[in-house]
Amino acid sequence: MSDSPLSCDFPETDIEQQLEMRLYRTHDERLASPPARKVEGVSDSSDELSYGVAYVSERFMDVRTAFLVFRRFQLVAVNIFMIVALSVMWVIGQFFHGAFAASAALFVPLWVAIYLFEIFFPLTLPVRIDRQEGLVYVGHRGTFYRIPWEELEVSFSHNLQYLGSGVVWERQYYSHLYLRDKHYFCGKPPKRALQRKKISSGFKEEDMYRKWNFLIRYYNEGLIKEDDDNLVTTNYDSYIEKVGFKSLRVFLIDHFFYIVFMPTFIWWKFTPFKFKWPEEIEAIFGNINYY
Repeated sequence: MSDSPLSCDFPETDIEQQLEMRLYRTHDERLASPPARKVEGVSDSSDELSYGVAYVSERFMDVRTAFLVFRRFQLVAVNIFMIVALSVMWVIGQFFHGAFAASAALFVPLWVAIYLFEIFFPLTLPVRIDRQEGLVYVGHRGTFYRIPWEELEVSFSHNLQYLGSGVVWERQYYSHLYLRDKHYFCGKPPKRALQRKKISSGFKEEDMYRKWNFLIRYYNEGLIKEDDDNLVTTNYDSYIEKVGFKSLRVFLIDHFFYIVFMPTFIWWKFTPFKFKWPEEIEAIFGNINYY
């Protein structure tokens, strides 16, 4: 696979080269803002984007960063794999004595370890877009920035994933938000004049653009009718408010699958192991914490 440019028609930028420390290198970086503009030919719908939104209202939206997208869904795959694997080994164990016990000794501690990670590893804060005041709040390693929307610097880029020596496996796409010390708001003083925060990543270029287009549409127009249905599972509170007790049957079925396959959807509401917005930001929005 060649290192071809991104398909979006945005200007190239060298902003990554201005960083004092580049933890990893990306390619073909394109500047999406300022000014914030949509990618032509890509939808701005919120359909299937609830995974990337932690909270939304007419005033502001909390946008999940890339790592929490993985954390929200990883237990689905892990639980399905463990249940299927142990079920198969139980059947085999009916014919070969000790097969199930040996498999359980391997899989169960690993299963428990993944759950302990989910329980005790702190949840990071989202990026908060305040469309009422035209500001974006970002926490990065204890430093909190308040960036005017008109000065927001977001870029698109990609990196090549390798399978073995010199063999390209897949291209991964990123959107980064750049943080300048002039936008420092509270918390620890910034250590560098310019830093960056990854706000989305994935293997589909169009998905990255669609999420960005949705954010711009939300900022400019607010919530529209379709968002009520598309974003109902952004967090546990919104689910309870819009779906929860309207049907006891649906409530029980949904909670069975949440508890078995995606317990983080409920756990993130009650877990004490999460970072908090500082008092200066809570004084503006109140005690509103979603992850």
